[in-house]
Amino acid sequence: MSPVSRSLTGPHLIFNLPEHLAELRSDEAYTRSGRAGRTLAKEGPLRLTLVALDEGARVETHLAERPMTLQPLEGRLRYRVDDETFELGPGEILFFGPGHAQDIEALVETALLLTITAGDGE
Repeated sequence: MSPVSRSLTGPHLIFNLPEHLAELRSDEAYTRSGRAGRTLAKEGPLRLTLVALDEGARVETHLAERPMTLQPLEGRLRYRVDDETFELGPGEILFFGPGHAQDIEALVETALLLTITAGDGE
């Protein structure tokens, strides 16, 4: 994917999500790993990232140091919290407080918005 040549911050930003998704899905990273993402906005502690996942693509367990949300725009995700498994689709939002985000998997081709609050200096 080419370097960012657009503003990530400003008083007013509009995003054409279908265009961004088409670009992500044609990116080499998506072809190779089934995953690609693009930061849309970065202002203070807020990071808004569009993520494309191919069917079966996984985001392995990792430590979330800050609160975040996952909002599927299309497709369906499965995730685990402790020993329980849940599914998430369009019209739903998953909030993670600090802690573990566990074994997120795209059940079908999926697009989501990831919102993260960054710490000081991030």
